Amino acid sequence: MGYNEGQVFAAELLGTTTLCVVGLGGIANAVLPGTKGHGIGFLGIAFCFGLGVYLPLQFVGHISGFFNPAVALAAAVVDDITWKRFVLCLCAEMLGGFLGGFLVWLTYIPHFQPLEFLESTEESICDCCDLEANGVAIIKQELSEPAHRYASAGTRDNVTTGRVQSEDYEHPMTSFWHELLRKIMGCGSHSSELKKESDKGSMDRLHQARAKSMKSACGPSVKQRIAEDQEVKLIVFCTRPSIAKRFWFHCVWAEGSLTFLLTYGAFAIVNRGKLMLNEYAAEKELYKSGIEPALIGLLVFALVLCGGGMTGPALNPARDLGPRLVHWLVPIPGKGRSEWGYSWVPVVAPCLGAIVGALFANAMRDIRPS
Repeated sequence: MGYNEGQVFAAELLGTTTLCVVGLGGIANAVLPGTKGHGIGFLGIAFCFGLGVYLPLQFVGHISGFFNPAVALAAAVVDDITWKRFVLCLCAEMLGGFLGGFLVWLTYIPHFQPLEFLESTEESICDCCDLEANGVAIIKQELSEPAHRYASAGTRDNVTTGRVQSEDYEHPMTSFWHELLRKIMGCGSHSSELKKESDKGSMDRLHQARAKSMKSACGPSVKQRIAEDQEVKLIVFCTRPSIAKRFWFHCVWAEGSLTFLLTYGAFAIVNRGKLMLNEYAAEKELYKSGIEPALIGLLVFALVLCGGGMTGPALNPARDLGPRLVHWLVPIPGKGRSEWGYSWVPVVAPCLGAIVGALFANAMRDIRPS
């Protein structure tokens, strides 16, 4: 007897939410300033996404275990599930992606801090140039080189240059919410106390970081620093290209080919278990409940680690679109655009790659010795 629609919806909702909380939480811990895991690197992020798939498969995979609209679509195309079941899974997964992104934001609210700029009355720590004339942005928070690596190479055109005032830096949609959060939780902006806590060691680290990230000795420009900060806050929620000048073909290719490997690998792992253990009920249950989720989790870990340098990657429309909506809606001090112009790539490309992957996996399954 199969599970009813409500049970399937709940399983997909819980599974996708868990995936996004674990995966996006790993990104937030790695790139946001002041976290205990700041700078854990891409290996840690890939491991979090592998666990983010493995854990919900263990929790609710016996009920339904897609957690990915692209894979669910591929399953419907090859008649593994009905189209009605696909629509049910799609709704649950998109809602789960949104909830996962919202929970990560709620958890890391104190670490979504805006950049802090030296006022004209403060002493510039740049020895070779004038702060007012050159617009050098000084970050008072500790945003180290490992976090800067996740921002795109180059700068974006939609960032204001020149002397930046606090009201210009804040996102226009969320000024009310920023003020409310600042009063309730003290997280809307850096207080004057943080300025007093800056010691000689932090200033030395600031000098070292600036020396590494620029060609001249003056430090990064206001435009570059704001762009990096906005991009780091965006990638906590969703994916974006690794270079500012987006090459759409390469992004589509990266997302599509990696999702092809994900879907083909997942279907092949499931099909292999059915083929090998068809007559052994106990061994089949052990494989399905223990080995199969671990192998799929390892597959995700490997794909993110080896192919994530171009786009992230997403591999999953719900993992990107839902959290991107969260980034657009919630108050995040100093956030930039949610880059909806790019959002079609992690939706369309994974769906195409997943369909081809499922068809290829089923074709390989039907091969028999001659």
